[in-house]
Amino acid sequence: MSDLPNYTSGPLAGCLLASLLMCANVGWAGAPAPVSATPPKADVDLSSTSLRARVQPAHEDSLSAFSGIDQRARVHQLSDREWALVERAIDALPALHRQILQQRLARLSFVDAPWSPGTALTREYDGADGKPLFEITVRGDVLDTSLSAFLTGKDARLFTTDASGYRIQLDAGAVPALEYLLLHEATHVVDSTLKITADGGPFREIWTDYRSLAAPLDRGPLASSVYRRKPAQPLSQAPMLYRALAESPFVSLYSTASAGEDFAELIAWRELSQSFGVGLTIWIRDSSGNVVARFDPLASTSVQARMAKANALLMKLERP
Repeated sequence: MSDLPNYTSGPLAGCLLASLLMCANVGWAGAPAPVSATPPKADVDLSSTSLRARVQPAHEDSLSAFSGIDQRARVHQLSDREWALVERAIDALPALHRQILQQRLARLSFVDAPWSPGTALTREYDGADGKPLFEITVRGDVLDTSLSAFLTGKDARLFTTDASGYRIQLDAGAVPALEYLLLHEATHVVDSTLKITADGGPFREIWTDYRSLAAPLDRGPLASSVYRRKPAQPLSQAPMLYRALAESPFVSLYSTASAGEDFAELIAWRELSQSFGVGLTIWIRDSSGNVVARFDPLASTSVQARMAKANALLMKLERP
């Protein structure tokens, strides 16, 4: 499963991957997928429909995207407890995100596909008015996962076991992973709708194009991770990689995948940290449990400066 379906149409990342090792094609991490043959129609007035009511069974194309050769993704039926998690995640979105989703989100779906390397997928297509509509699809097993466990598992796939005995842990507290995932995916919708990163701007300064890092980032450790489509590294290299992250403008290693992922990660962590007090600490321990290194990427001066830019942008866009 080295190649995923190619649905690309433009410069917006469509999903969060458990591992970009599984994403040689840009169908998942490159652009929101326009529906291939029979796009769903949104003839109803979305402005009169609550975001909760947009939770619907996944479109066939989304099910196919999460399916394997011998494993078929299925529609996930939400329990009462899971409905509460979904409603909480929707309520946690910033005002601008809710406003854009109210106008442009056609469907929010959950699927059973625990084997899939993709965690969440955002798809884009033309609505009846000619303007873009979006569908967000999320793997259902994420509903039972904390953000700390989700991030730890995702970054663990960047490394291979070696004699160092190192293990990594990303600590973001007990916040549900869904709140972060919906923030991230909704930011893609905001970005695509308002064309924030499409044509330059202050959040493209560290990128020469949508996927290419600017110097000197293009030659450092951050350019050599799985998220940059490079092989997994030995765990002994983890301290060097995370040290480079802590000294960079990025909030996470996943931010280095593309300009769209960079912006989505920045806004998601801006909201989590500033509105909900969620921190992010990266621990590296040896086989005896001793701390080898600790990093707090959100404390970076350059990250804080970019978050200030994000605050200014969101305040401007949220004004009537």
